[in-house]
Formats: sequence, C-alpha cells, structure tokens
Amino acid sequence: MKYVNLGSYKVKRREDSKSRLKLAALGIFVFILGYFIYLFWWPAFNVIKEVLKAPGSVISLIRNPADTLESTNGRVNFLILGIDKRSSIPYSYEGRDGKVYKNGFLSDTILFASVDLETKDTFLLSLPRDLWVKIDQYGYGKINAAYSIGETSGYAGGGLGLAKGVVEEHLGVPIHYSARLDFQAFEKAIDAIDGVEINIDRAFDDYNYPIEGMENAECPDGSFNCHLQHVHFDQGVQKMDGETALRYVRSRQGTNGEGTDFARAKRQQKVILAFRDKAVSLETLANPIKLSSLILSFGEGLAMDFDLNVLGALVKLVKDVDPKKVRTVTLETGDTGLVYSPPMEQYGGAYVLLPKVGWDKIKLFLKENLSYEVGGSN
Repeated sequence: MKYVNLGSYKVKRREDSKSRLKLAALGIFVFILGYFIYLFWWPAFNVIKEVLKAPGSVISLIRNPADTLESTNGRVNFLILGIDKRSSIPYSYEGRDGKVYKNGFLSDTILFASVDLETKDTFLLSLPRDLWVKIDQYGYGKINAAYSIGETSGYAGGGLGLAKGVVEEHLGVPIHYSARLDFQAFEKAIDAIDGVEINIDRAFDDYNYPIEGMENAECPDGSFNCHLQHVHFDQGVQKMDGETALRYVRSRQGTNGEGTDFARAKRQQKVILAFRDKAVSLETLANPIKLSSLILSFGEGLAMDFDLNVLGALVKLVKDVDPKKVRTVTLETGDTGLVYSPPMEQYGGAYVLLPKVGWDKIKLFLKENLSYEVGGSN
C-alpha cells in the first residue's frame, strides 16, 4: 500500500503558490520595465538610430573634431538663429492652389560663434536684429528679416541659407555651420534638463511683456492691456525653468537698463552658455529620461544645414569648451560702440542700426578677435 505524506504535500502546494506569485511579480516587473523603455528610451532610440544611419556618424562621435569639421585657420564658425514663432502659426500651410507654402518668421536672436579647434577659445558675437543690411537680391532691410525672406521667397537655401549668406557678406567671415531654433523648442529643451541657473546682474521689471495667444484679443476697455503682463527678475543666482528663461531672454522693455536690444543680447548669451553647460554635463548624458526628453524636445523647432555625419564631432567640440575661455561681445551704440542709429525719418520711421564708419571697421574688429584675414568691403 502506498502512503501519502500529507505534510509534505501541503508544503509543496505552498511552494508552488509562492513560485506562481514570484513569476507573476516578475511578469509585472518586466511589463513595467518594457513600458518604461517604450515610453522613454524607444523615441530617443529611433532618433539616434536615424543619426547613426549616416555614414561616418559613429566615427564622428569619437574622432578628433579637427579631423571631421570644416574650419578656417583652425576655427569653426557657427550662426545660431532664434526665431520669433508663435505656437499657433505653422511652419508651412497648403494654399488654395493645393501647393505647400512656408510662413516667414523674424529672427529674434542672431548669434555668431567661433571656436578654436586646438585651444577651444570661443568668441560669441550677438548681432542686433535692427542692423540695416543688403539682403542679397531682395534689396535692403533689417537683418532679422533675412530668414523670413529666405523661407517665403523660395530661396534655394531657404531661410538659413539666406541669413547665413547675409552674415558672411557683412562680417567678412565664412560660416561653416548654421542652425535655427524656435522659442517653443527652446522652452521645452530647458525643461528637459530641469532648468538652468542664471546669475542675474541687476533686478528689473517689464510691464509690457506679451501674453502668448493674446496678440489679437479685443480688450474690454479698448486698450492693449489684456495683451500684456508684468514680469520681474531679482538680482542674483536664480534657477529658471523653460518659461522663465524664455521671458528672461525675450524681455524688451525692462527697467534698470534692461530695455535695450544690447542688454537683451547679453541675457541671451548667458542662457545659451548655461544651457550648454547643463546639456553636456554627465548629469544629463547619463540620465536616459533627460537625454530622451532633450532629444525629443526640439522636433520641428530645430533646423540645421549640416550633415548628421558631423553631429557627434560638433557635440564633442562644444562639450570641450572651457567656460573661462568664452568671450561674449555685442555690437553696441555709444561713444565706444561700433554702430549708431540714424534719424528714423530717413528709414520710413523705422529704428535701424548702421556701422559708424562702414562695415570694414566691424570686419577689422572680427579680424583682431579671430586672428585671421576677413573678407573685403561692402
């Protein structure tokens, strides 16, 4: 006769139950992990996969930028545009004839940057948006209109191509790479890296900062007050999220000396450098959520004129820049400045800026700062 040990049987059933619970828990964990990867890693992986499809792009991540990037006398020159695009207006639209047309947006930020491949000496020059320049075959206008004209006119190189050509012609230096970023992408990118720390030189208020989406609203009292809001910044170090940083760089009517284009250009340079420091830090690069969010934040808001083959080398070059070797400059008016504002009636009532003694003086200024020959006169 065969006997069954009931005690051991019960223990086995309990062990089987525990095993099933462990398997269920493991299944839930794998599901959550898979969902996490899908949610955060997969979008970034797809972006990175497209980058790595480009021949040589993997190599460019580890090669010396000097062996990969275009340069002139050991310096790589960039043009960075920040465009004033409202979220309600698309980049392109379909016309009544069924064709696709592009909307034009003015450049709110125009930054020329030059990096020495060997020493990593970096020179940043903010160009005032009111500079009066020759815009190729389109005649004369403010430099901030070049991107818009290039987009809407069907110019071969688009807005970036035309803006790049205008800056090259008037500064007399070659521009090897250019990019444009809209302010929505800028705001999202700042948030993706958990904000930036900015040392504000002086407190100021702006009582006329525009409210997004209220540009065409009808105010009950017939004024424009409902279009505007009050923003304030205290002196000292402040951590800014994307919305705050955007207000800081866009404010145009600040008190305490912060209401000029030149003061605004300096604020923009501060934020750009702070973003660079945070974006290339180990804190960001080693965090999959931050890295994924940063990559995805740009979307259509970022456009570049360079091949993805050089992207890795550009990132490495920017990462290696020593903040202590960054020189920031703006073209200013005043006794020591290089530009001046002529009588407005001479330009149809518009406020414009012109070189005091022609563009050759500005080209000489660049030559002295970049240490190589620049182009001829205009």
